[in-house]
Amino acid sequence: MPTPSVPARRVSTLVRDRLALAPPPPAELAAGPAAGIAHRHALSDLVDAALRELFDDAVAACGIDGTGVALAVVGSAGRRDAGPCSDLDCLLVHDGRTLTATQVEALATALWYPIWDAGLKLDHSVRTLAQCRQIASADLPAAVGLLDIRHVAGDPLITHRAASAVLEDWRRAARRRLGELLGSVERRADRFGELAYLIAPDLKESRGGLRDAVVIDALVASWLTDRPHGPLDDARAHLLDVRDALHRTTRRPSNRLVLAEHDDVAALLGLQGGLASTDTGADELLASCAQSARVVTAALDATVRRARQALRRPSLAALRGPVVRGRRIAPRLRTLAEGLVEHDGEVVLAIGADPSADPCLALRAAATSARTGLPIAPPTLTSLSASAPLPEPWPADARQDLLDVLASGRQVAVLEELDLAGLLTRWIPEWALVRNRPQRAAIHRHTVDRHLVEASAEAARLAPRLRDEDRTVLLLAALLHDIGKVPGALDHSEAGAAMVPAILARMGLAEHVADVEFLVRHHLLLAETATTEDPGDVAVADRLAAVVGTRRRLALLATLTEADARAVGERAWSEWRAQLVGQLAESVGARLGVTLGAAHP
Repeated sequence: MPTPSVPARRVSTLVRDRLALAPPPPAELAAGPAAGIAHRHALSDLVDAALRELFDDAVAACGIDGTGVALAVVGSAGRRDAGPCSDLDCLLVHDGRTLTATQVEALATALWYPIWDAGLKLDHSVRTLAQCRQIASADLPAAVGLLDIRHVAGDPLITHRAASAVLEDWRRAARRRLGELLGSVERRADRFGELAYLIAPDLKESRGGLRDAVVIDALVASWLTDRPHGPLDDARAHLLDVRDALHRTTRRPSNRLVLAEHDDVAALLGLQGGLASTDTGADELLASCAQSARVVTAALDATVRRARQALRRPSLAALRGPVVRGRRIAPRLRTLAEGLVEHDGEVVLAIGADPSADPCLALRAAATSARTGLPIAPPTLTSLSASAPLPEPWPADARQDLLDVLASGRQVAVLEELDLAGLLTRWIPEWALVRNRPQRAAIHRHTVDRHLVEASAEAARLAPRLRDEDRTVLLLAALLHDIGKVPGALDHSEAGAAMVPAILARMGLAEHVADVEFLVRHHLLLAETATTEDPGDVAVADRLAAVVGTRRRLALLATLTEADARAVGERAWSEWRAQLVGQLAESVGARLGVTLGAAHP
């Protein structure tokens, strides 16, 4: 067996060269994804050149001509989006006939040892063409990785044959393997959480992260679905930019954006925060990651939905439509609401519906989605994003549609769709100040905007305990209770209460201003008092009774307190906290002349 040759200079210094390759200036990164993509391609070119030089040196040392064997890369290297410290995923693939087993072993030894000696972390394998197909058939992660196989050196026909065979097998088995693939997505989400709402997310494994973007590619490659609409590529590129900055900051192949690295990563990306002293570059970093993760999650959900629809493929005759008097006519679509129909399990625009001429159409679509449980089709969301502005105050139908969404129990999914389409901030401009805004308190599990939506969902579940006319007040207060958590706000409750009149006047709900403003201003009153003072103290109860004023408002405030805490998480509404708040509410109710559970006048 020939002795492995001394690696070429570019291989031996590859670690240093990858980290030394100057990243794009922060201004270029802030301008768009092109700079980061170009930089990753430059890294890829550097690695490819080193591997080609090493392959040529190894082939010469082994006394072979390179026919019938190829060096390829897979995974992130195959996609050309590997970072400065990413592992090298190399595959030596051969036809199983041209080289003997001894020659293949010698070539692999001559390839892998110099890479290890250079200090690179290497994930390597040696496969025949048949073995590539076998491992892809038996191992799902291997199959997904092999979908990104890319030729680097040697016989290009071998790489092409391997790629073609793996892709053909993937498409043939896609229907059978879809459940396995989606199961892996769910297990990762359970383990790593949702990237958009974590303070220390895993950029790769968390829900909405880089791994989910790869799953989208795999689903598209299966031919079960088309590539999703929307800014997926930009979102993916931004997460890769953050990953690259993290690698450069830590000089390690880490994908976990821990708290200690936030400031350095933000600075490397040119994120300096807003004008307010409390709005830091680290906050901007987390907000930008949240936005990108939400885009990836929405794209994955839409792609999965399309793939599942493909598995329920109707007959060709059904696709062509019914035949009437010997002539085929278009299939009938179920009417859902004015301007909206159902198609393939989604809400879509009816023929002739024009969002630019019907300012209420987007809210009508949202209410229809909430009522039917059908998602709004992504192309329809794109069309609705161009809707005409709502007149102020809103028409009665638009107000009712919003309230129907908030009361539906599906508001989390529906409002997420509307927000990503840019509609929520058009209807509630104040929402832009809390959108994707991180919350540093460890007890919180969501960004400010998502917490507001979750609180509205909890309020809808609790609303039946109130009288009908009070449910609207509760739903609006839940949606707006933390709207004052804006940069620079000293007291978010007071800041939010000050925003309420303008928001509700715009919606045409001015009759609820006094109650909603009160609830937003005092939404922490019961919880903070119950956990810091004696809830059974008569003086405490008298003081709160003077603030609350009526039994009706006490019932509203107690329900909002529970909805807010439940939306935060289990730790915020433990049995102990619930008992304390309940005891305090009963004490205040007694001072108002009635227990909380009694009928309200």
